[in-house]
Amino acid sequence: MTKSRGVLIVLVIAAALWALTISAWQAGTGGDTLGPSGVAEVTEDPSSQASPVATACVAIIAVSGLLAAMLGRIGRFVVLGLAAIAGIGYGITALSAASAPGATSWAIIAAVAGGIGVIGIIWVAVASNGWTNSNRYARTAEAAGGEFDSAAAWDALSRGDDVEDAPDDEEPTDPDTDDEEPTDPDTDDEEPTDPDTEPDSK
Repeated sequence: MTKSRGVLIVLVIAAALWALTISAWQAGTGGDTLGPSGVAEVTEDPSSQASPVATACVAIIAVSGLLAAMLGRIGRFVVLGLAAIAGIGYGITALSAASAPGATSWAIIAAVAGGIGVIGIIWVAVASNGWTNSNRYARTAEAAGGEFDSAAAWDALSRGDDVEDAPDDEEPTDPDTDDEEPTDPDTDDEEPTDPDTEPDSK
């Protein structure tokens, strides 16, 4: 499973649960008062709509799905774990609404959907272990010429990538080769010895 597909699954779960919160989980009750035309007025039961807790759980699931696309491995487990807990809270809220008097079939459907959503979130969390960072513009720690870039290494560490230590071992070898270059002027110092030999020859 790719990262984009996993995030899409979490967002679809959140959208489906949110669609169920729009429906009435409790039926309205008839009031005892009569309206102006003599027809009994139907009073709206506050519990007829979905609980605000269910709406908050849906928001947590949606935000967690978006954060999972930007965080590393540990961060994904944390936010997807929170999404699973939110899904459990959604299911418990739907079950409590379904067990109340006057519950509609939407509450039962929401409870079942909450359980399916939790299973889907856990599946995405397990599959996210194999996700790789697919940033097209991310710099690699090793440049094209094989030189090690420290700034790119910090960027890789912030993304959660592993930075190899091999390029660090190669850096000290370059100054050593540069230290050998001053030996060339030493050979140039030997050149004045040639004029010294010429007076002796005379």
